[in-house]
Amino acid sequence: QNIAQLCFHPSGMLFNEFDSIFSDIFHRRAHTYREIVRALVDGSKGVDEISQKVGRERGGSLSQALLELVSAGFVAKDVSPRLSEGLTNSKSSSSRQWRYRLSDNYLRFYLKYVEPHRAQIIKGRFKSIALEQLDQWDTIMGLQFENLVLENLGVIFKQLRIPQHTVLYAGPYRQSKTQRKQGCQIDLLIQTKRSVYLCEIKFKSQISTSVIQEVDRKIAALKLPKNQSIRTVLIYDGQLAPSIEEDQAFDFLIPASELFVISG
Repeated sequence: QNIAQLCFHPSGMLFNEFDSIFSDIFHRRAHTYREIVRALVDGSKGVDEISQKVGRERGGSLSQALLELVSAGFVAKDVSPRLSEGLTNSKSSSSRQWRYRLSDNYLRFYLKYVEPHRAQIIKGRFKSIALEQLDQWDTIMGLQFENLVLENLGVIFKQLRIPQHTVLYAGPYRQSKTQRKQGCQIDLLIQTKRSVYLCEIKFKSQISTSVIQEVDRKIAALKLPKNQSIRTVLIYDGQLAPSIEEDQAFDFLIPASELFVISG
């Protein structure tokens, strides 16, 4: 009801906030910056992919725009370490390895569900909308939940009992496919000196046992140093299939209800 009132009503505070944000912060460059965040709505992308989406050459003004969006907190910049070679030195990493992720959940929600329906919202046709019936609702909410987790890594470290000073890398991980290794994409990978924590993040009303096979495939593809063990983690919101808990398929199960408890 709060979302419906704030986003799907012409007088709602968040209905017009998007235009205000970009006009106030970026002024004449607002249009370019809007196009960049639109390109990231459905998932992270590298610079080349963003360049193709927005029709601008990489480097120059595009690099400056990405830098400013990251500085403003609207976009996050992630780079995957070369696990098999130890931790990547970010200073020597090619810019082509960086991936940009829309980290502001309001922007994603607005661009996906409010902007395409502005005319209908103004006419009052979205007052009684059932959010779960919106197109790709589970997919988008999965990305929103993933962002929420990635922005609160300290909470995850506590849940996994990992001392923060021992963490070498924590973030999304993408292993490119080559002749010698398979490609894989991991929602959250945490690397310490002795262990790698492969974290699968799920937001679904019903979470089936297929998540076990998904994680097994990623483990099989992942190339790790010989001295590191792998621990599996499921961070989730939804109802787990009983066998997931019964079979102890994951080393750690972290429900959303345990993530953001305010301690006294």
